[in-house]
Amino acid sequence: MKKISLLVLILFLTIILFELFLRFSPFSYGITPMIYDKDIGMWHKKDFSNYIIKDCYKTKYYFDSYGRIENNYKYDDQKKDIVLMGDSQVEALMVNNKNIMHNSLFNELDGKYNVLNYGLSGTGPSQQLEILKHKVNLKNIDTLVHFIFLENDLNDGDPNNFNGSNRPKVYTNFINLNNYKIIKPIEYNLKESFRDFLGKFELYVYLKKTLYFYKIFLYDLLGVEKKTTHIVKHNIRNEKYKWLQLEGSLYQIKKITKNLKINYNIVIVSNNVNNMKKLEIFLNNYHIKYLNLSPFLLNLQKQQQISFSCDGHWNGVTHKEIAKYLKGNLNL
Repeated sequence: MKKISLLVLILFLTIILFELFLRFSPFSYGITPMIYDKDIGMWHKKDFSNYIIKDCYKTKYYFDSYGRIENNYKYDDQKKDIVLMGDSQVEALMVNNKNIMHNSLFNELDGKYNVLNYGLSGTGPSQQLEILKHKVNLKNIDTLVHFIFLENDLNDGDPNNFNGSNRPKVYTNFINLNNYKIIKPIEYNLKESFRDFLGKFELYVYLKKTLYFYKIFLYDLLGVEKKTTHIVKHNIRNEKYKWLQLEGSLYQIKKITKNLKINYNIVIVSNNVNNMKKLEIFLNNYHIKYLNLSPFLLNLQKQQQISFSCDGHWNGVTHKEIAKYLKGNLNL
């Protein structure tokens, strides 16, 4: 019994020492920004800040009391809101907070509106529909600016693409544009409770990155195609289903915004001409305003580096340039 107790104590001390080593060494990866959420599956920790660390950046990010990416200005409840939604490109934890698109747009508009950022990594329109319904104060919105990263978002609407090592996500199951069911995230079970506990430590991010490394190694060994997040993929499996989930989600967001007299603008990023044409036809048929951002990005890329070299996320200069472009092209 003494040997078992000693072994447990040694293991406990080893974990503590390893955690301290991770926090105060060049091998630090920071602490996960996510926590379980009953409506979305995952959401940002509230009143939280930490560092996101990769080979080409180490940036401190901040969340407010709602779990939004923090504003670099004081919220004014006498002003209407402009709300931004999208995935990790809009969330932009790796960008200096003052340069992130919502703060840059606030400055471009001379503080005329509050500009709020509801971006969330790993989400597409299916999840963003639920973010809008459960996280956003719809009564005070003047304009919703919804970023669609087309090929990625098509894949994010398919539960078959879900990786069990990630936090859970809500999904939609559209039969047609008007009829759908919400596939709720799994309930808060022991596994998710344990992940929330581990999520307080750097050990959790380190373990996830280690598992990811060996999974990619195994894929390479077996010749299995890897899933990517920021590399645009033109070959989309289960295409009909994915398009219905994306179009259905956009249609439902349009219904919500129309009923509340909210100005709804979609901003599209896609380098696939056929996919872009297909989405444009749908948006035109249902009178949904949109802006194709890809030509602007391609032109900007000729002038400067627009993304971080290690993961393809837009850098701070690009966020500021996009804010200027939105001001001039969305009649804000």
